[in-house]
Amino acid sequence: MKKIILCFLTLTIVNFITAQQVAVADFIHLEEGVDSDYNTLEKIWRPFHNSEIKAGKKMFWAVWKIDNGPEMEKAPDYVVFNIFKDENQQKSYMKNWDGDTSRKKIESLNRGKYSKSTIKNIMNKKIKNEVRSYTIKILHQTVMTGGEAKIGDKISMGAMREKSDDYEEFEMNVFLPMWEKQLLNGKISQWSFAKVIDKNEAANDVTHMTFIFRNKANPRDVMFMPNNEWLSNKIVEQGLTTREFWPSEATLVYMSN
Repeated sequence: MKKIILCFLTLTIVNFITAQQVAVADFIHLEEGVDSDYNTLEKIWRPFHNSEIKAGKKMFWAVWKIDNGPEMEKAPDYVVFNIFKDENQQKSYMKNWDGDTSRKKIESLNRGKYSKSTIKNIMNKKIKNEVRSYTIKILHQTVMTGGEAKIGDKISMGAMREKSDDYEEFEMNVFLPMWEKQLLNGKISQWSFAKVIDKNEAANDVTHMTFIFRNKANPRDVMFMPNNEWLSNKIVEQGLTTREFWPSEATLVYMSN
């Protein structure tokens, strides 16, 4: 489907996000041939994010590289998460953002690592072709097993478009119990369910997202109602009709200290 893209990571990003916390998820489609420059850009920004977190302005920052994305126009290459303690902190951060001040701080924090000219060239270069930004809030997540997130960890993400009013009920009462069984079987480390509460103009018509951390599950390994396969399949089939779904897989490449 045009322009559409189970940590918040913790939201699955891991135990990075919990109830009341929100995250801004930027799905980034790069210009051609600029992957190396993009990684340099994120490395330049990393000390700034750590400083902002240390100052209590936000909670967490992480960058995931999309390994397998949805079939769509301008599919995302990376997704960046900035996590805040609540909506008030997120709105205050955006309202008080000052690009010039931030840039000067970035130059100061990178002194001895990158020259001012390198920083200027990278930050002025056209690297991002399109950024689809979503503000998301956790509705529910399971406990997290297997330890905290580390570079190289994998996550399965799902972008959803709600098609009926009972979609959230199916997610929480049918699909959640099935993912909890996968968790108990050691096939996943965490499942998170989030709602999109805001988005930019470039964003797709996505209403919810799911995040499955360290996903090695086969959906056929569990049933909603093990004692009644026919009824179980009918309920799951009905649940699947309540939303459209666009999956992607990603690897954690950068995160705040």
